[in-house]
Amino acid sequence: MRNRERSVLVVDDDPDTLSAERELLRENGFEVMLARDGAEAMRAIEAGPPPSVIVLDIQMPGVDGPAFALELRRHLRHVPLIVLTGAPDARHEADRCNAEAFLSKPFDTDRLVRTVRRFAA
Repeated sequence: MRNRERSVLVVDDDPDTLSAERELLRENGFEVMLARDGAEAMRAIEAGPPPSVIVLDIQMPGVDGPAFALELRRHLRHVPLIVLTGAPDARHEADRCNAEAFLSKPFDTDRLVRTVRRFAA
C-alpha cells in the first residue's frame, strides 16, 4: 500500500531524466512511481490511490503533458502538478497544464526536492 503523503508520480519520456528523478526523490524519502507518457501515468493513477504530487514533462509522444493534465483534472482535481520541462517558456507550459509550480530542464536537484516537499505535504 502506498503512503500517499510521500508518493510522487514522475512522468517523462526521457529514461535518463526518469532515472535521475527516481533516485533523487527516493534518497529524500519519497516513494516514486514512473510513467513514460500521459497514458501510462493515467493507468498508474487508476491502479491505486493517487500520488500526493505529480512531476510532469510537457513534450512527450502519445499523450503529452497538457493532454494528461486535462484528463487528470477531470478525475482528480486536487493532485498538485509540477511541470518540469525543457521548453523555452516553462511558466507558459505550466499555465497550459494549470500546474502549481514549474521547473526548467536541466533541473536543480535541491529546487526539485524543495518543490516536491512543498506540495507533497
